[in-house]
Amino acid sequence: MMRRMMLALFVMLVAVSSAWPKFNAEDQEYLNNNFKLIQQKIESLNTQLQNLNAQLQVLLKNQAQFQALIDHQQRSLQELDQMVSSMRMGTEEDASRLKTAITQLRSETQAAFAKLGATNTPGAPAAAETAVPKPAAPTATVVQGSIISDVRDNMVKIDLGSRQGVHELSRLLVYKDTDPNTQVGILEVTQVIDAGNSWARVYQVNPGVQLGFGDVVRLQ
Repeated sequence: MMRRMMLALFVMLVAVSSAWPKFNAEDQEYLNNNFKLIQQKIESLNTQLQNLNAQLQVLLKNQAQFQALIDHQQRSLQELDQMVSSMRMGTEEDASRLKTAITQLRSETQAAFAKLGATNTPGAPAAAETAVPKPAAPTATVVQGSIISDVRDNMVKIDLGSRQGVHELSRLLVYKDTDPNTQVGILEVTQVIDAGNSWARVYQVNPGVQLGFGDVVRLQ
């Protein structure tokens, strides 16, 4: 009985292994590199999400401080109104008290707005509040992709193709994935494989820089 079970298990393993999809070395490398690239992008998105959450907490804190300021000013205005209503005779002492209360209220308001970083404080010129900002100039869309293979014989594969307007002899600026603001080289497309992939040769690279998988490319 045990021998039959072992034989059945062996046959099952052979059948499963034969049914498992086979990939050549190039396809396997392509899948592995794309999986790594997706993991890196997910980590980048997680970092951006954490930064946005931190900014949201700051905004919520400022909102709470602003609400507390409004509540305080409303109470001060109510006290000031009661002070004015209680005056029966306009003596110099009453006028002095009223002037002091108004000055203190205005000073507290200006200090609170300055602390919150408000751009317009009470008493600021009206022209600054009514100024109409000029519309921003339209910005061109940047076609951006990544290197999805290691450098071999001065050639790399990129995840841009005909869909993004890439064609033979297109030039692409290269940036390291750790510093997307500093250009480190230039690629020149030698073959458009399909709508989303191309081969390119390393046309220029800065001294001491090693291009590799995950580096950013932008259509020139």
